[in-house]
Amino acid sequence: MDKARQVLKETFKFDNFRLAQEQAIERLVVHNKSALVLFPTAGGKSLCYQIPALCFDTGITLVISPLISLMRDQVDALLRRKVKAASWDSSLTTEQARAVKDGVLNGDLKMLYVAPEKLNNEGFVQLMTQVDINLLAVDESHCISQWGASFRPDYLKIARFAEEFSVPRVLCLTATATNQVAEDICDSFHIDKNGGIFKTPVYRPNLAFRVKTAINLDDKIQQLIPMLQKRNGPVVIYVTLQGDTVECQRKLSEKGISSRIYHAGIASETRTEVQDWFMNSTDGIVVCTIAFGMGIDKADLRQVIHLYMPKTLENYSQEVGRAGRDGKPSICTMFLCAEDIPVLENFARGDTVSKNSLQLWLDSGVFGVPLAPDGALEANHYAQSKTFDIRSATLLNLYAQLELKFGLLRAITPCYQVYDYTIRGSDLWKKADKTSKAAKTVLQYAQAKGQGFTASPCHIDVAETATISGLARMDLVKVIQGWELSGAVEVKASQVRHRYRVLKELPSGKPALIAAMAAQLHEGQLAAENEAIEKLHQVLTFATGEECLAHALALHFGSDGAVPGGACGICTQCTTGEGVQFDSNYTHTVDPTMLRAILDACRDRDDPRMVARFAIGVTSPRLTAAKLTSHPLFGKMVGTNYELLLASIDAECAAAGYEPAPPDSSSFSPPKRKTSASVSKSKRGNPSSSQSRSSSGSYQKSTYSPYGNYSRGRGRGGYRGGRR
Repeated sequence: MDKARQVLKETFKFDNFRLAQEQAIERLVVHNKSALVLFPTAGGKSLCYQIPALCFDTGITLVISPLISLMRDQVDALLRRKVKAASWDSSLTTEQARAVKDGVLNGDLKMLYVAPEKLNNEGFVQLMTQVDINLLAVDESHCISQWGASFRPDYLKIARFAEEFSVPRVLCLTATATNQVAEDICDSFHIDKNGGIFKTPVYRPNLAFRVKTAINLDDKIQQLIPMLQKRNGPVVIYVTLQGDTVECQRKLSEKGISSRIYHAGIASETRTEVQDWFMNSTDGIVVCTIAFGMGIDKADLRQVIHLYMPKTLENYSQEVGRAGRDGKPSICTMFLCAEDIPVLENFARGDTVSKNSLQLWLDSGVFGVPLAPDGALEANHYAQSKTFDIRSATLLNLYAQLELKFGLLRAITPCYQVYDYTIRGSDLWKKADKTSKAAKTVLQYAQAKGQGFTASPCHIDVAETATISGLARMDLVKVIQGWELSGAVEVKASQVRHRYRVLKELPSGKPALIAAMAAQLHEGQLAAENEAIEKLHQVLTFATGEECLAHALALHFGSDGAVPGGACGICTQCTTGEGVQFDSNYTHTVDPTMLRAILDACRDRDDPRMVARFAIGVTSPRLTAAKLTSHPLFGKMVGTNYELLLASIDAECAAAGYEPAPPDSSSFSPPKRKTSASVSKSKRGNPSSSQSRSSSGSYQKSTYSPYGNYSRGRGRGGYRGGRR
């Protein structure tokens, strides 16, 4: 440990370790064993792997982190301290990626940061076989637990990677893990639950937890004004939706209070400017979604306000943990409003796919697609998301389950379907290869698009071009990459095509097996939906219970006894002596008049859940493609009891035979257009076909192209996906 203490002082300029840092580092460096670190936000988790990385004489420390921005921040901070570290993400140029690779191979790098998805890249995995991984650090490791609020199947692949590479030691890090989640992490990474967990209480005595009730947004703002007028430092106000940031800012402005907004939908430059402004502010107010705060370490944040109830106690703990890091008194206020609860519950319902859509996806989108020449299964997730009305994150989870649960596939290096290239210099372009068969094909295709081979920029769909020309897609890509390496063109790739190695015979043409798989997947999604709603109600129970809020939060994370005497003395419950009185019952029965208006607006009857999402205001790829999210009736039944609403819509769909609407009346038929996919399909000559099953159990003919064009039978309108 002498070397660890030396690194702490000389490299990181700290005199002493904090919390349980020393014990965790000792377990890794001295005892060569894996560990789980459960420290609160800003508790110094990163030092627990950065110091060991500099203590090991050989090998490289591989850090898995889900957020590119956080990786960059960590690497920048390390470079300022003269530590050789790098991140490898999709934003790197070819030259930058090559430099990182060289740094790994020649042993120059001590730490390499990558996203979990990088472990699907065969080239990266092959690179890792050529080096010694002395430590695998897994940030946000709670994502591996299916009991957690942020479960990501890609994290299960990290555990598989650690086993396959026989990584000698693993360090898992998280700020938000219940006892059950911690057990899941330990089981997945083979961490000793008795001696391998290093945990500090979540209790912070300088934080005062407050709960207020309101009848609507105006009431919240009315209560918020005096809180902001009396502020003695910077304030963060969390809202649920991006649109809520604008509405809240407007209402505050009307009361003479200035604020800035921040969410993932605004330009990157603006987000950076707002973040920098806030970091330098002494009393600034930011109205934001949860996109704000990751990586923000502002010691003097005096108030964290949840204008809308957080979805989970894990989220709440992480967000309030950003307040008062300097140890000075700070206030964390949560507003409860009955009309917000259905909106929050409906978030949980947005990811659940109907059983019939799942079966159609498996039948037509996965098992009915011809394999690539190398035997791999390829999928354009962007196109499939629209085609089968499955959100992109949900689609990733579904493929991960085909890989991890059913053992049918294994993700391999993805590729890109579309390349845009811009000629950088005429002299270099003149010298570039334009005579090989592959180069001529690229130029011919660009010319066929009406751009001309000297035009700039140029656009090519290499997957489609390979199908039309009979050339290998990789040969076309190598031409474009060669132009880029020579400096003749600047290239931007888009539309990722995920690729999977087939491990077992796929159940193509076996409807009974496919139906059983769809049922299993659907049951899992329903369980996740119910779990998410239950977590929301845990927040309600926490906020309205009679226990001290600090004590209740500590208990949730398994820290019994963290709060002396079980009472902090400064929260709402402690100061009033009772729980907050709040009636959360906002839902009401189905309004038949409004339901009829919804059904008239959504005339398709093939997916009851899709119509229900329109009624309660939950977006989906299908609704977005049909431009129904801007319809005046979108979300008009948000407060209706969901189970009753879905049952009523299902009855209507059953009466209509679970069919899409005719072409002249369907809400979901976008204007007809000639797509490149439809052109290439005719030239392939033998499109994949299968039987698609409607909710009623009947079948109708369908075809799916991996290039993005899917149709539900001839002569019907319905929904046509695959818009690029």
